[in-house]
Amino acid sequence: MSQKVIAYFDGFNYYEGLRKKGWKKYYWQDLVKFVEFFLRPHQELEQVRYFSAVQKHTEKAKRQDKFFQANKLNPKFSLILGEFKQRTKWRNVECNGRKVGREIKFWEEKKSDVALASYIIRDVVLEKCDTIFLFSADRDITPALDVVQEITHSKKAIKIIVFFPPGNFSYDLGQNANKFFKLENHEYKFQHSQLREKVTLSNGFVFLFLMNFGSSASAFNW
Repeated sequence: MSQKVIAYFDGFNYYEGLRKKGWKKYYWQDLVKFVEFFLRPHQELEQVRYFSAVQKHTEKAKRQDKFFQANKLNPKFSLILGEFKQRTKWRNVECNGRKVGREIKFWEEKKSDVALASYIIRDVVLEKCDTIFLFSADRDITPALDVVQEITHSKKAIKIIVFFPPGNFSYDLGQNANKFFKLENHEYKFQHSQLREKVTLSNGFVFLFLMNFGSSASAFNW
């Protein structure tokens, strides 16, 4: 009998890793196909759950939405959105040779990591998966994995496989996993899991993306 796998993507943590690695050319990614590269013969992918929030920058939000819409064409992909909230903090800056306090406003992603942790526990309790694929290096998710191990201790054990985004690592997550992968060592899987250049949505709308990114790669930095 096949083991049921659900993959959980910490969206901004994942793409921040790609950005830091300089892998913008892989932004236009078919996430279901990517995950399937890591499946063993006895495993079957049930769902890819992607957790993110809509960008506040208009152009970035448009590019991000195209990525979401293209992946949502696959029924195994589901999108769970948090939100951005504006925060304020004070930072000391140099002014005329002395440090002064300045108010800095910025946007912070909220609810996505909580939603990811909640869905992991929910899916385990409802026995929707036998194996967890976690794509993140955020140690804040560790308590959710502790709960999974506690509630499945007397039952069938749930396997936890962590995939660290390029250039990122968490010792705590690694300690809670049965196994972990560093995605920077699997570039060929990125290369062979890119979406098609021409994508037709369910409503008939067609849009094109350049597959030869080159100098245009910055256009995909959301």
